[in-house]
This record gives sequence, structure tokens and C-alpha cells, in this order.
Amino acid sequence: MKSFHKYLTFVCCTFLAFQTIGQTVYLTNPSFEDRPGPNRPPVGWRDCGGQFVGETPPDVQPSGSWEVYKPAMDGDTYLGMVVRENETYESVSQAMSGPLKKGKSYSFEIGLCTSEKYLSATRASALEGGAKYNYVTPAKLMIWGGNSLCDKAILLGESPLISNNSWQKYNFTFKPTRNVSYITLEAFYRTPVLEPYNGNLLVDNASPITEIIPKAKEPIAIKALTKKIVPGQVIRLDELYFQADNATLNKNSFKILDELYAFLAKNQSVKIEIGGHTNGVPSVEYCDKLSTERAKEVASYLTKKGINKTRVTYKGYGKRNPLASDKTMEGRKKNQRVEIKILST
Repeated sequence: MKSFHKYLTFVCCTFLAFQTIGQTVYLTNPSFEDRPGPNRPPVGWRDCGGQFVGETPPDVQPSGSWEVYKPAMDGDTYLGMVVRENETYESVSQAMSGPLKKGKSYSFEIGLCTSEKYLSATRASALEGGAKYNYVTPAKLMIWGGNSLCDKAILLGESPLISNNSWQKYNFTFKPTRNVSYITLEAFYRTPVLEPYNGNLLVDNASPITEIIPKAKEPIAIKALTKKIVPGQVIRLDELYFQADNATLNKNSFKILDELYAFLAKNQSVKIEIGGHTNGVPSVEYCDKLSTERAKEVASYLTKKGINKTRVTYKGYGKRNPLASDKTMEGRKKNQRVEIKILST
């Protein structure tokens, strides 16, 4: 039981982290730790078997009940669920530490396998003297999201049929079509029944549910522009240099600026915004001022060469839109840049 008490401390601390960061959703008792025993779900999980009158709840394994002795994947115990030939199946549910939000993507993984033995009577065999059958037909895990316990509002994920007898990690990507705050894990085979089946599914070591942050698109280089120019395109100005801590252009910058001028002269209908960016080390006020001055300097170079002022605007973004970490020199150099955004064509 020591591992379970350690887990309770972990939940306390990580729940606070979720409230601060807002990117990771945690489950209570994701390792399904509890005192081994049949006909009750692990602590923190609610049995959803009320929909099937007379059927037993899931089990905390390995308990020896049903002759299940397989060691856990993580900790000491795990969740055991069955599917039955009378079209019933077991499931558990709980409230998550925070909602999964509509339109976002999340990553989740969980350990799954099946036991070589899961001996139990069926309703039919109970009436015939209690003979036991081995529940070994492969089952699958269905993961549902909802807004109350055992609510199956949307299907978040579905595993293949699990036939492996050794633990394996299965990865899922959730893309909720609505906000959900509860999760339900369900053992399932298929309906309508095409053939008699009785199967088991073992579940362990669930991960936190982590939001997938799309990687920001890298700006394209000016040389990579094609005839297909669309509003919103961002052009990276390679080899554009300023003197340290001011907006004076280095003479080595004129080549790339002349390429930009040639592009604008050729595409007379294009309007652009010049955006200045800095690294995140100085103060907000300093970064805003320096980035604005540098963007203005680039705009001035272009208009002095003949580009109409109505086609060129500039803006300083300071350190608000970093591309990399400021902890390294390479990252700071990447963040300190000038970009061109196509406003209209």
C-alpha cells in the first residue's frame, strides 16, 4: 500500500500544476492501485455496470480470483474488465482534473493486455451447475468523454482488439468535438453478437492527458516565394543585420533588402507589413521600442528606393512571438528577426 499513498501525494501536487499551466489533464489513480479483490473497481474509479442489472463490477487484479496472477505493468495492481456473451460489458468512470476542450488535440497512452486465464461462470452455466468458462476472446478498449459519471457523449478513442498476453503501451490522440470533463474506460467486443464470446481486458499505467501544441510554421525565405502569393504568408528575411542595440542597418543587409525591393517592384498589387522581433532578455518596453525602430528602418529603405508608402506598414512585436528558447545564444538569435507578412495581393 505504500505505492498508493505515494500516488495520493502526486495527485495533490500535479493538480496544482494543471491549474497553473492549463495544458495537462490528470486522472485520479491512473495506475489503478488498491487492495486486490474481485467485483469492485479501484479507488478513484466508479463502476458503470448499473446499465446491466445483475452483472458484477470490474476487478482489482491480480487477486487470484478468476485465476488471474499476471504481475502489474506499473505499481502493484491493475484494472480487470470482461465482456460477456449476453452483450454486457464492464466499464469505469471518473471526473478528470480539468476539461478536454472542443477543437484541441490531446495525447494519451495506457497499458493494455489480456490474461491467459479469466475463469468465470456465465449466466447459462450458473443455471447448469456453475461450470466456469475461460474468458479469453479478444476485447477492445473504448474511451468515452462526457459531462457526468459514465456519460458516453463522445468517443475519444478506440483500441484494436487486444490479444497480446504481455503488457503493451497503446497511444491515442483525442480530438473532442465538445468540452468534456469526465472519462469512461470500457471493455467492448461488438454488437450485435455474431458469435458467442467471453473475453477479458487488463488495463494499467494510464498517462496524463496532454494537449498537443501545433508546431509553429517556420517563415519561408524570400527566395522560396512562388507565383502563388496569398495573404497571411510570412517571409523570413535571412541575412538581415543591425548594429548591436540599435536600428542601424549593417551594410551586409542591403542584398536581402534589394531582393525584397525587387519582389515588391515586380508584384505591384502586394501590400506588406514589416514586423520587428527581439529576443526575450531585455524589458518589454525596450524590446517594443527596438523592434519598432528596426521595422521602421526596413520600411524606410524600401520607400526610399521607390516603393509606395501605402504598400508598406511596419510594427514592432517586441518579444511576444518567440520562435525558440532564449536560454541559448542560438535561440536568442533566432528570435531577434524581421519578418514580412503579406497583407493583400
